[in-house]
Amino acid sequence: MSSWGHRTFEDDIALDWLEDLYESEPLAFFRHCLDLTDQEELSFLASIGVVCTSEMIHSILSEPRSGMPEAARVWVADQEDIEIALRGLIPDAIEALDRVLCPSSEMTIRWQDAGETHYGTWYGEVESLKNQLSLIAVGGG
Repeated sequence: MSSWGHRTFEDDIALDWLEDLYESEPLAFFRHCLDLTDQEELSFLASIGVVCTSEMIHSILSEPRSGMPEAARVWVADQEDIEIALRGLIPDAIEALDRVLCPSSEMTIRWQDAGETHYGTWYGEVESLKNQLSLIAVGGG
């Protein structure tokens, strides 16, 4: 894996994803990353897109979680104009995170291969993100 930690942006591919985001129209980019209709078995790259998108939605609607790169924090601070539209993406993000966490997801398989402790920590991080998005959806975030 290209990961050096269990947090979303402790991964080379996730950092590349951020660079792509900075060069994109955010809502279109997020919608694209959450559209898994062509993914029978969830690939690692699709999983990265889901987790990163979910992390950014959370960051914009609530606050950045631990491990968010400084450049991403600066970008998030400039995104107030898309908050209302992002709320509509929360159900898609939660559903997509469920697919990331399922046993057949390539990301889940890679983390399981890293060992029980690493897998458990990673799983807890993604599950926590999903739960925090659920709270935001019901107005408690």
